[in-house]
Order: sequence, then C-alpha cells, then structure tokens
Amino acid sequence: MTRNGDQLILSRILKSLVTRDSASIHLLETITAGLNIRFSVRANGSLICGEELDGDFEFILEEDACEYGKIICDSSEGKIVADLIKSLVKKEFEKKRIGSEVLGLYREINMIYNFSAMISEKIDDISIAETALKEASQIIDTTHGSFFLLDTEEDEVIELASFGENPNKQSVPGQQNILKGLISRGTAAIVPSKLVALNPALNHLKSVMFAPLKVKHRSLGLVILGHENEKEFTAAELKLLTTIAIQSAGAIESAQLYQKGLREAREREEAIRIIHEASQKFVPHEFIKSLGKERITEVELGDQVEREVTVMFVDIREFTTLSESMAPKENFFFINSFNKRMGPIVRANEGLIMQYLGDGFMALFPKGAQYALRASVQMQEALKEYNCERISKNRTPVKMGVGMQNGKLIMGITGDVLRMDAAIISDTVNTAARIEGLSKFYGTSILLTKNCLDDLTDASEFNFRYLGPVKVKGKEHTIDLYECIDGDEKSLLEHKLVSMNVFERGMDLFFKKEFAMAAVTFQEVLKQHKEDYTAKLFLNRAAQLITQEIEDDWKGVVAMDKK
Repeated sequence: MTRNGDQLILSRILKSLVTRDSASIHLLETITAGLNIRFSVRANGSLICGEELDGDFEFILEEDACEYGKIICDSSEGKIVADLIKSLVKKEFEKKRIGSEVLGLYREINMIYNFSAMISEKIDDISIAETALKEASQIIDTTHGSFFLLDTEEDEVIELASFGENPNKQSVPGQQNILKGLISRGTAAIVPSKLVALNPALNHLKSVMFAPLKVKHRSLGLVILGHENEKEFTAAELKLLTTIAIQSAGAIESAQLYQKGLREAREREEAIRIIHEASQKFVPHEFIKSLGKERITEVELGDQVEREVTVMFVDIREFTTLSESMAPKENFFFINSFNKRMGPIVRANEGLIMQYLGDGFMALFPKGAQYALRASVQMQEALKEYNCERISKNRTPVKMGVGMQNGKLIMGITGDVLRMDAAIISDTVNTAARIEGLSKFYGTSILLTKNCLDDLTDASEFNFRYLGPVKVKGKEHTIDLYECIDGDEKSLLEHKLVSMNVFERGMDLFFKKEFAMAAVTFQEVLKQHKEDYTAKLFLNRAAQLITQEIEDDWKGVVAMDKK
C-alpha cells in the first residue's frame, strides 16, 4: 500500500471504531467516565467523536509515522484514551493488511493454475511461448515482450515469439553473447534504466525486466518484458514473470520430451518389428494343446475354442533407452536373455507365451489368475537376480511392468490355406494391455483388475493395495485396480507392508473427498520411502483436487484417454 493509501485506511478504521463499533464505543465511554475526563476525536480536521474542546492536552494518532487523527482532552490522563484508540486501530489495520496479502496470494495462485492449464494443452515450443507472452501482457503493464530459447545443439539463442513494435529488430542477432550470458546466469532481474538506455537493441524501451526459463538447475532460455514509457516494474511483477517463466520452462521441457518420445517410439517400433518378424513364424505348443491338438500338423484353418483365461502383458521399462546403448546384435541377445529367464516361469505356472512383443510379451493362463499372479511375482524375483548379474558386468539394471485381466476369449487358427497363424479374439486382451500401460502411470510393478482378484483361489498368498477405479480408452465401464506388492524390491515391499494401514486410510480419505487429509496421509507414507511412486501419485492428485470444485457424483475415477 502507498503512504496516502495507508492514511486513508487508518482514518476510516478510526471513524468506524468510534462511531459504529458498539464494543469500542462502550469501552471508551467506560474509561472516560472512570477517569472523569472529556475528550474529542478528530480526523482530517473534522470532529468525529466526543465534544468540541479547546483543551490543553492533544495526542497525535499515528501508525509508522503516518498521522491519521488526534485526541484532544481536558486532562493529561487522556493519553490512556489515545493509547487505547491507537491500539484498537492498529489491530484492525493489521487485519486488513493480512486480508489484502491473502487476497493477493489467492489471485497469484489462481493465475498460476489457469496458466498451467493453458500451457498443459500445448505440445510445441512456439505455442507455449506465444501463450506465455499473452498471459504476461494481460497481468503486467507492458508494451513489448520476447521469448528466447537456447538451442544447445546449434549454440544459438532463438526468438520463439514476441509482441510490440521493435525498430531495432535487426540488432537482435548481435545480442547473442548477452542473451547467452543472461540465460547461463539463470537469475531474474529488473534492469536499471541507465543500462537500458546504453543497449542499442533496447533504446526503444524505457523499462525492462527479464526472467530465465529454469528447469531444476538448467536454464533453457529467457523471457523479457519491456515498456516504451517510463515505468518502475515492481518486485511483485518480477515475481509473476518468474512464475510464468518457470511454468513455461516445464512445459517446454515436456514438449521436447514429447518430440523425443515420438522419435523413440519410431525406433522402438522398428526394433520390435525386427524381433517380431522372427517370432511370428512360430506357434506356441501350449496354444496347439489348448485347441485339443498334439502336433501343429493337426491344426486346420478355423480351429477355435472359447476359454476363460487370465491374460498377462509384460513390458521392459525404458526399452528404447536401453536399445540406444546397444548394437542390433547386442539388442537381440539382450531380448533373448530376458525371455529365456521369463518364459520358463510362465510355463512352470501353466501359462503359455502367446506373442513376443520385442520389449515384452503377452501370456495366457488358462488355469486362472492364481497361476498368473504367482508367475508375475516369480518373474519379478528372477529379474532381481538378472539385475545382479547385469550390475556385476557394469550394465544398466532392468525394470519390468506386469498388467493382467481375467475374462473370456476365442483362441483359434486364422489366415489362409498358405499362411496360418495362431490368434486370439477378445476384449480381455485389449484391457490387459491397457492395464499394463497403467502400471507405468501408477508406478507399480504388478497391476491387476478386480476380475483377476475375484478369480484367485487363495488371495491370502499375496498382498494388495487398492488403487481405485479407472476408465480406459474405448471402455464404457470403470475397472477397479489393485497393486500386488509382492514382486517389489525388498525394502520397498517391507515399507508397503508396514505402511499398508496408513495407505488404506489415505485412500479412504481420498474417496471421501477429504483431499487435504488424504494428502497429509500420503505424505506420511512417502516420507517413509521416497520410491513409493503410487503414494506420490495419490499425494499429487489429492493436492491438485484441494483447490478444484468437485461434483457431487465424483467417484475418483481416473479417465485415461491414451492407450
């Protein structure tokens, strides 16, 4: 607040206390009557309380050297009245100041939330830059703005977006070293007007401030705002610009990772294609037996049978990243080394590998979820041993995700008379694939549906955490998900067992819409083990929902729009 603004507010508070606040008026009357003194309260030269006096005793009412009134009394004991009024005014003034600060923080948080929602929909650098400058220009009084990004491969600063007429546009390329220096420094600042005038690229501006695009400890670029007229940018405006820059930096990094992910997906598809070309020549012997045949020569086009099975999808995490560090031959050996460890476990639990997918496989368990889940836990244990071997050879350890669903499907032989293939037709397969994909989202090693849980013949063999309902792409109905924790690394498993009750309490609070308490509860779980990514996920979800308006029929369903 300005000094004049403070004086006006203090005067209003004074007038309200001595003319309208019954409690304060009664207190003044009681004290003055007890002291047997007469008094008058004046503000802005006018009498607002008491009686007209030409007394000898005058007491100034002020706060932080800001005068807002005076007390005139016929006795020196009037100082008691003056001190009382000053105390009451100060208390009310502090309340209003705190309220103003809270309102300012609310507006800032609302701005951050809205801006974050806008840029979350952008997947390219330019759109993010344009949105950031547009938002900045709406909340900060500015006439010019530029959004710069550092291209590390070309070692060049690129202007992604700008607004405002710039007659010195041609001089921007000559500012490369200055811009690189500001980006590498990674600090926000309001530029002194003298320095603005000295820079030929900025001589069309009178005021300038900037903020870096920072992600963790890296600076990706710079956002600059300027005004063509004399203006003093405030610390609050610099803070808002810094917030916009940080949000933009996160969005820029996500966009870059998205583009990188597209490239990796193409590479992954190519790697999978090479491996799949070899695997598709073979039909699993277990599949032939499921059709009631003993030898592949006995099968005929159109052979089929309906079975209720558990479908499992297994995925090697970060397969593309691993592939990049290996030659094609090494890649092939790696896949075979992985599969030769997992395949026997599937078969030992009465399952059959229906299809190798390059970075994982799909397996069927005709005897149900008990066998499938047991196999999943055993595969995770085998992976731990495999990783010990890889670490001893200075190789990157491997992570694996498992997802499964239980239901009916058609198993049969399709194709034509010259080229036949084993095939399964069922929505169960699609759902199982989605569940495996969701294991990445929830941060679990083994994820299964309620259908699988209900199919277990002895659920006490395993330990579970309920993760709530989800609606996957292409499905009308929700699916309840459970995490089987028995395949987790030892310390993480022990943590989840010990914190099971706390986690369940957090889930109960979450679905009761008590998001603040749920967030506190999940934070308690996460403090015990920072790699409990599922607890972290629900902590973040609860924190986000605290500030959102929740509909009455909210069930906590996660809608997954991606496969």
